[in-house]
Amino acid sequence: MLELLAPDGVFVTESHYLMGLIERLQYDTIYQEHLRYYSLNSLTNILKRHGLNVFHAKHIPSHGGSIRVYASREARTVSASAKNLAASELRADALHARLQTFARDVQASRFALLERIANAKRRGHQVVGLSAPSRGGTVVSYCGLDETMIDYVCEIVGSPKIGRYMPGTEIPVVDESRLFTDQPDYAIIFSWHIADELIPKLRAKGYKGEFILPCNRESDYAQAA
Repeated sequence: MLELLAPDGVFVTESHYLMGLIERLQYDTIYQEHLRYYSLNSLTNILKRHGLNVFHAKHIPSHGGSIRVYASREARTVSASAKNLAASELRADALHARLQTFARDVQASRFALLERIANAKRRGHQVVGLSAPSRGGTVVSYCGLDETMIDYVCEIVGSPKIGRYMPGTEIPVVDESRLFTDQPDYAIIFSWHIADELIPKLRAKGYKGEFILPCNRESDYAQAA
């Protein structure tokens, strides 16, 4: 990258934002395509080793929360948003402790989701999934979900995933129209990072059941129950 960058050029990079990943419990975004998760301070330190100075950074909505960072060889005035973002981040010792809490929260979220599904199944309710993104595969695998827990997963019309299965399971991926004809009691939104966009659209199309966000904290499941 340095060989390509002009002396007065600007390097722009977008990354999954570590602090957002931790705070929103987005363990499901960790899979083979996403190998690195940066804080602004970690990116600043890495770039500085190679003679680049970060002068601007901001939040962007990609993947449920990312950061876009600007750096150059020459020193430039650091923007207020970059300063505020860096100042808001946890430092090494506090971050280490927060990551330990994150690990416990992830485990608790897994158990809470399994309990929610088990309770629904005991009552004879139907549970399905909505969308089959890569992050959904992480949830299915980590939580040990299978076809006895999830009846099927819905995908939009024309998706090449229709007619196939969720990875490592026999959970079928079907046309989204099944959601509106079957009216299952519960629908797990595997693309939960865009749930605010999806839920109104699905309601408008006629789905009347209850939505479940798979990476909720245990307390959120308790409130929903």
